[in-house]
Parts: sequence; C-alpha cells; structure tokens
Amino acid sequence: MTEKMTPQSIKWVRTFHMLSACLWGGGALSMVLIHCMFTPHSGGELYARDVCIKIIDEYVVTSGAFGCLITGFIFAWKTSWGFFKFKWIITKWAVNIGFIIFGFLFYMPWLERMSEISGSIKLMALQTPEYLKNQLLNEISAFMIFGCLLLLVCISIFKPWGKLRNQEVSRKQS
Repeated sequence: MTEKMTPQSIKWVRTFHMLSACLWGGGALSMVLIHCMFTPHSGGELYARDVCIKIIDEYVVTSGAFGCLITGFIFAWKTSWGFFKFKWIITKWAVNIGFIIFGFLFYMPWLERMSEISGSIKLMALQTPEYLKNQLLNEISAFMIFGCLLLLVCISIFKPWGKLRNQEVSRKQS
C-alpha cells in the first residue's frame, strides 16, 4: 500500500491541478476567440494568427493538459480516489489522454501545416483546399475541445455516476 498524502500536500497538488486546468481551458478559449474574432486582412496577419494559435497550443494548452495528467496521476496514486474506482474519474482519464493523443496526432499537425502554407503563400492560403480543410478541422476541434473541457469542469465539481459496480460488489464480499 502506498503512503497517502497529507492534507497540506493534497492542497498543493490540487492547486497545481487547478492551475493546469486554467492553462488548458484558457489556452483553448484563446484559440477559439482568435478563430472567431480575428479576420486577417493580409498575408502577414494570416501567418501571425496561425503562428499565435500554434504557440498557444504548443506551450499553454499542452502544458495544461500534461499538468492535469500528472497531478491527476498523483491524486489517483496517493489518495483514496484511486485510478479506476469511480466512473467520473475514468471519464476524466479517458478525455485527458484522448485529448493529448488527438492533439499530437491531428491538431498540432493541422496547425503546423496551416502556418507553413500561410507563411509561404500568405493570403493566397485562403484559396487552397489543403489550408481551408486544415483550418476547418482546426476550428471545429477547438470548439469541441473547449466544450469538453467545460464538461470536465462540471464532472470535477459534481462527481456524477458513482463507483464502479465491481467496487461495490467486492466491498460486500469482504
């Protein structure tokens, strides 16, 4: 059995978990707002927008996602919450890991390609099918990711769904 954390150390891990969630959510919201509220009028503006979104994703969102993953791991390992005792925790694990995988396999490459295209052909990028496809996929994903992050916040607060069935059965048999 691993040694549990002290109440003080739980507060520190929770603090870093919440700060990581703020980075992740704030970065995701920033990317959504840039998509919605900024219309580039020149090739330089288009390229700058694409690079800004890419930097926010690479540094702010990725740091927040990994921070949540690491602090969530510490919580699961060092507290009675566990890794797989509660359905809401399993949901948070699945979404967090899913987002990280999705980000590295799809989202980041779309952003990279968008900035490459807009950096080389400037405003003409808005007339190329490849750029427009990447931009559309990126915009849809940004909205979905931010929406899912809001859902994760609600799950963290309300802790729905309770314990897994096998946890309840094993306690009755003990």
